[in-house]
Amino acid sequence: MCLATGYALRGGLLAQRKTEIVGLDLQGLLFGGLSIAAAIWFFGPMVGLALIASVVIHEYGHVAAFRVAGHADARFRLIPLMGGVAISDSLPATQEKDFFITLMGPAIGMGSMMLALGLSGIMWSISAPVAAFLSTFAMVTGALNFFNMLPFWPLDGGRMLRVIAHAFWPPLGYLLAIAMSAAFVAAAIGLHSFVLFFFALMGVQSLASSNMLAKAQRPLSRKHAVLAAAAYIFTAATLFFGGGYSFFMRFL
Repeated sequence: MCLATGYALRGGLLAQRKTEIVGLDLQGLLFGGLSIAAAIWFFGPMVGLALIASVVIHEYGHVAAFRVAGHADARFRLIPLMGGVAISDSLPATQEKDFFITLMGPAIGMGSMMLALGLSGIMWSISAPVAAFLSTFAMVTGALNFFNMLPFWPLDGGRMLRVIAHAFWPPLGYLLAIAMSAAFVAAAIGLHSFVLFFFALMGVQSLASSNMLAKAQRPLSRKHAVLAAAAYIFTAATLFFGGGYSFFMRFL
């Protein structure tokens, strides 16, 4: 799985120019420390640290995919208490590239999740704490990335399903995004989750602009849309059964 991930992201895992770290000042360090402390406070040391590592890997998957698609300026920012975001100064020229960039955020977690699962089984007889962390990391990575694959706008899963729907009937992509956004708001209200409601409102605000941006991209062909749907289903299923299910059964 790790080799397959490396092959898919060949040419993008390493930057072609010097990597710059911005915001590394006193304020940035304080916010970074606050983010780590909050994760540890709410989830405990092991789950909190595993969550932060999973977020970094997830965002790096988006950045590496951006580079493969020709965006050498791609970078990501960690947002305290919220996660992270990968950005580029230009829009992907095609929806095929857009789908690939979106998919590789969750998909890069498959390799690290499976590797951690395998190593945890070996490490129990050598170091139980290390094995426990690897097992926790695998579960957190599976759960985090499976959550991002859910069909809600503006999560990665919602963005990918919109691209697939657009290939078969362009208006369907926008209508589906509206429906997914409404479902996200309803789920946030039903679960009484302020964090989910915040993400849902962000999605509602981005609907109009995202529709204009989608029209500026060359659409995905129907043949490639079928392959994209298969990749979506495979990735979501692997993340759920690889680690996500164990996380949900243990912590929820």
